Amino acid sequence: MKKLALLIGIFGVIAFVGCEKEDTTGRPTVTAVASQTTDNPSQSEPVTHNTTLSYTGCHSGQRDGYEPIVSTNYENGILSLTIENFRVNCAMDSIFSELTVDNQTIDLNLKENSYAANCVCPVDVNYSIDNIKAGTYELIVRHADIIKYQEEITCE
Repeated sequence: MKKLALLIGIFGVIAFVGCEKEDTTGRPTVTAVASQTTDNPSQSEPVTHNTTLSYTGCHSGQRDGYEPIVSTNYENGILSLTIENFRVNCAMDSIFSELTVDNQTIDLNLKENSYAANCVCPVDVNYSIDNIKAGTYELIVRHADIIKYQEEITCE
């Protein structure tokens, strides 16, 4: 069931990728909206999480080293993540997400479609997830299945 939900989420993201707009810094921002359904063993029905993913184009230089800087905000059941200095391939075409949520863990896997290039560049990523119940979660942010950030967060 989880694999089916994951496939539905991936196709949802792919269907909505490509809406571009300019941000105030002059770097293009791409936004994707999707719905992902996750099985939650503590609930009788699967939960649908509407997600929004936006990211800037490559910007010069990284901030505070090579690791991403993650900040969170929780309000009215929506968890917003800001990920600065998320390093991607310079020939990145798009970023998409795979999300798994249960009553203890929020696991976000950000992947990219890219062409072969021997360079990386930092981008800023904004991601929001609705239908998150108040509580404490282990937040895991991955890049192409590799854990880049992991920390316990409290949503209240």
